[in-house]
Amino acid sequence: MIRRRDARNRIALVVLALALAVPVVHAATARPRARVAAARDTVLVRVGSETITTATVNQRINELPEQVRSTFTTPDGRQRLIERLVEEKVWLMAAQKAGVSERPDLKTQLEQQRRDLLIRTYVTELMANNAAPSDSEAMQYYREHLADYRTPATVSLSHLQTRTEAEARRLLPFARKQDWKALVTKNSTDTTTRRTGGSLGVVTREGLFGSLGVQPALAESSFTLAEGAIGGPWRTERGWHLIRLDSRRADGERPFEQVRQQIMRQLSAKRSQDFYQNELQKAKQNLRVTADSAAIKSFVSQRKSAREQFNEAQLAGAAADRIQAYRALLADHPDSDVSAQAQFMIGFIQSEELKDFPAADASFRELLKRWPKSELVASAQWMVDHMRSEDAPAFMNLEGDSSQAAAGARKEGAKRP
Repeated sequence: MIRRRDARNRIALVVLALALAVPVVHAATARPRARVAAARDTVLVRVGSETITTATVNQRINELPEQVRSTFTTPDGRQRLIERLVEEKVWLMAAQKAGVSERPDLKTQLEQQRRDLLIRTYVTELMANNAAPSDSEAMQYYREHLADYRTPATVSLSHLQTRTEAEARRLLPFARKQDWKALVTKNSTDTTTRRTGGSLGVVTREGLFGSLGVQPALAESSFTLAEGAIGGPWRTERGWHLIRLDSRRADGERPFEQVRQQIMRQLSAKRSQDFYQNELQKAKQNLRVTADSAAIKSFVSQRKSAREQFNEAQLAGAAADRIQAYRALLADHPDSDVSAQAQFMIGFIQSEELKDFPAADASFRELLKRWPKSELVASAQWMVDHMRSEDAPAFMNLEGDSSQAAAGARKEGAKRP
């Protein structure tokens, strides 16, 4: 167990060493970084015909991100890095010897990474020329879109809730003369708010109350009150309410400084998109990009193959959706190598999932009529004869979903490319 853990740790060190080398790509465009002092190049380790030298180690240290570079400039750090470089070199040479570098799929991945890296590096450098928006531009945008930064009028309310209008009217004179909080605590039927003086919080004219839900009529009535005044009773589905307007704030606009960063982000995103599209158009013109519209239309509008449609039908979800997908396949490809399978699956779903035996019977008989030489003929005939019984056909996968249960249908499909 210890050896296995040690092996995992050593592999992790190699992966870390490879990961630490990635920032080299960005270093070419970043600000100059401090370099480890160059020294006479000395061979430190030989790995077959290749070597690891002092220059190799120093170069790797210089390539590390600044935040971790100091870790490897000490004697212990250099020793650990040398060990990592040895492991890296060993695994790299072993992989090359095993022919990994010649595998087509790996070459494709490397070419894709190279392509993406080249594009990303170039576009990043290009986008660096896009100037950031100025404060004056942000202020101009703020003034032109002032309506977007308006804040609605609000009121802070409290209430005393009762079960009946009569009870609310009886308490109204006391509410205007006595201690409001004490009266609410003693008499309100709203157990959620009575311990806090009936506080309903801040409300706009839209009438979204935290504890009462949406009550636009109650909010509109409350806005007619003066600050400190008590009104009502007004009715909701919760009961009857006496409302006190605790404070009021008029509508207005959020100040520029409060929304400045938001505007700057909006302008930056818009400017970056415009700059990118403009540079893209210039690059297309410089490279004389031309498109064959007819060829493109023909290519993008080509229908899916029968096999692709069959696979999609299997994953279509609900029984009705799968049946519809199989029927679409039959309409597009009536004589394909999976058409009989599609017809069988329609009948199978109708029988085993929907229990629509007349429809299933018709579907299976259609298979027998149109594809009399299909390997599924025997299975379809069995379903016609026995699907209403409790007998399970030999080809049915009772453990799987019925959309994939017809093993006979799947068997025929597996034999074809």
